[in-house]
Amino acid sequence: MIALFDMDGTLFPGDSQLRFAAHILSRRPWRRLYLFFLLPFALMTLLRLCSPALMKRAFLAYLWRMKRTEIEREAELFAEGGLVPVLYPETLARLKRHQERNDLCILVSASPDFYTEALGRHLGFNAAIATPFEWGERMPLLPPIVPPGNNKGANKALRLRASGLVPREGLIPDSVGYTDSRADLPMLALCGHAVLVNPSPALEASLGTKAEVLRPELPWKSKWGHLRFIVRCILGLRLH
Repeated sequence: MIALFDMDGTLFPGDSQLRFAAHILSRRPWRRLYLFFLLPFALMTLLRLCSPALMKRAFLAYLWRMKRTEIEREAELFAEGGLVPVLYPETLARLKRHQERNDLCILVSASPDFYTEALGRHLGFNAAIATPFEWGERMPLLPPIVPPGNNKGANKALRLRASGLVPREGLIPDSVGYTDSRADLPMLALCGHAVLVNPSPALEASLGTKAEVLRPELPWKSKWGHLRFIVRCILGLRLH
């Protein structure tokens, strides 16, 4: 069997980009200055004048001029100390069950590749496919995303096909996809079975009885609790 796992909201609650920012900024407080660069992009996003891909590139301003070796080291620390402790027990149990059966487990995320791949290694995934950025020895401002672009929606299916890990056309035989997002419908369309994690009513309705639903407990009890999590991440305050 082939098991495809989305990451944010599926393996753990919340956005990993926010969590990684909190990890870096709590250890290097002076990098909070990135907020001055980020603010115009945030306003343009609210006005729908900035694409999600451009916002993703701008958000990485807190890593500007950091060495590749330093970012890779921080990504490993973040995966082990920042993500593993907040994994949903329900989806982690499903992953371990697949691994015990020697299923091919692939982590497929829209998040940046440098820490997605680190988490994939920590959890024993066979492969990790994420959003790759073009950069050299140091992180530039607005690092370009490798074509075909942000690893979201149809691009997940494209990169999966190009990876050689799944068939280049048609359904993936004996396969299951795990996600919390409607953006992953193109990925789920490749799979014989779908497992939704805390899905929105719209996502659950779009698949109906064709999907299994998991509802792990969220760490926040309200929208205000979630907003508090977001603000703490952006300001670089420790989450736990």
